[in-house]
Amino acid sequence: MAFKSPLRLIKRILGNLYFLTFLNGLFLASLFYVRMEANYENQLFQVIQHSINKTIDINDTQDSIVVKAMHVCNNLLSIRSTVFENDESLDGFKVAYFHPATIDLMTAKGACGSYSMILARVLQGYSYPVRISQMKANGIYAAHNIVEVQLANKWIVLDPTYNLYFTTPGSQLAGFDEIRDNWNFYRKQVPPNYNPNYRYEDVRYTNWGKVPVLSTVMKASFGLILGKKRLSTFCLRTHFLKTYDVYFYFLMSLYIPVLILTLMRVIRTKVFPTHDTPLTARNVAKHIRRHLADPTLNRGIDS
Repeated sequence: MAFKSPLRLIKRILGNLYFLTFLNGLFLASLFYVRMEANYENQLFQVIQHSINKTIDINDTQDSIVVKAMHVCNNLLSIRSTVFENDESLDGFKVAYFHPATIDLMTAKGACGSYSMILARVLQGYSYPVRISQMKANGIYAAHNIVEVQLANKWIVLDPTYNLYFTTPGSQLAGFDEIRDNWNFYRKQVPPNYNPNYRYEDVRYTNWGKVPVLSTVMKASFGLILGKKRLSTFCLRTHFLKTYDVYFYFLMSLYIPVLILTLMRVIRTKVFPTHDTPLTARNVAKHIRRHLADPTLNRGIDS
């Protein structure tokens, strides 16, 4: 019976109107903060997209547009990486727990991860389906991150860290499988500073073992929804690129029940004459009309 005490305490706390008022204020302040940060972040990426648009003309194809987007992202981040790459002073709650795209955009401290995240976010702004691919090198996954974007039902490879794309013998942008199956041909297209370990051995799109129990549950759940084939190429990370938007909707899902509970508590304590009055729409309307008709009515005085 000892478990009843904590439950009773929780019930008392959630029944306290002062605490609920505080909780509402906390949620509203948090929602305002993440919405403000989300708007700021979205505006930054809109500016980047406007910069890319200035380089696009009527002769550009989808292939050349995504390549130009990669060029802009590479130029933007390579400048910042030289400033921040060896500096460990940037830390704090925002970096450690939020780690929004603005951090990668400003510092590029995540190396290939930052380059890929920013390019993926930019391409999402053009409504292209994207996925961040964790390349396998020397038997280790996520040794290097690249971006794959779907154009005309084909997933093509972009490597924003090296400002690199691959073209097939037919002068089309190449996909991962094409590069993997004919690496001896495609290796001739890499720049001089390219890491020779990145030979397109294999790739994964989601690290389902990152959080032992939670990841297993999520993988099973997504498997039921997507099916085994689609699950193998499903990239969870690209659905969380707009970090502040994710936090906003998460907080909103928590806030709505708190708001409903608060409204119910206000009605019971400030509108209804007694605590045992049934909470129905009819009673709510009845007692609100009474209070509007006679503002001097006090709680506990019945009609």
